Amino acid sequence: MTEVTYNQFRSLHKGTPQKEISDLWARYKDGLYTLADQVEEPVVEEPVVEEPVVEEPVVEEPVVQTGPSPLEKCNEYERYRRELRRFPHKYSEEETKKIQTRMRQYANETRPEGYTCEPTDSWKIWFGPTRECLLINTTRQLAFKVDRDWWKDNYQTTIYVDRELLDDPTHIETEKMRYARRGQYLPRTPIVGVECKLPQTVKDIKMRGGFAGDR
Repeated sequence: MTEVTYNQFRSLHKGTPQKEISDLWARYKDGLYTLADQVEEPVVEEPVVEEPVVEEPVVEEPVVQTGPSPLEKCNEYERYRRELRRFPHKYSEEETKKIQTRMRQYANETRPEGYTCEPTDSWKIWFGPTRECLLINTTRQLAFKVDRDWWKDNYQTTIYVDRELLDDPTHIETEKMRYARRGQYLPRTPIVGVECKLPQTVKDIKMRGGFAGDR
């Protein structure tokens, strides 16, 4: 450390009796006393460096679908329909109404938005070599998955429908996929009187202007 003056020396020994300061000063001048223990080194404060605030990217949680999918709803609709057809006396009247209410709910939730049906719509049905058929509302361009039993129960004797019998089962599958790619295919049967309004009886046929046997 560099040499200090007497006044600086005294400042470094504040609170020490004057006689003792004089003795220490004499020893300091003779090189017998060091100020290393008396001088406080100045404290140099490190500059505060603020860390940059890095915003974490917001990661959106994937949307998790809850409840059955449209395909599952259609499958449930068909399961209920077949159950009521095969075992009509298995359920009470109240249970049957509950099932029918659930079927209508699934139908409403899977029906394409804006689809309506009129009695004058044109229809076409393709019968394949298996039980599966394809029913198409050619006016509205919407295809339904039906089977021979459903057709027999509801529209076996109807007219105003173009019938076509196919030997190749892949043709129905090809057409089904073609309509599905355009969002115009429902893998379930239509609700009679709501989604399909083909005439069912001779009276219905006459009201439309034809007669039984017309093709």
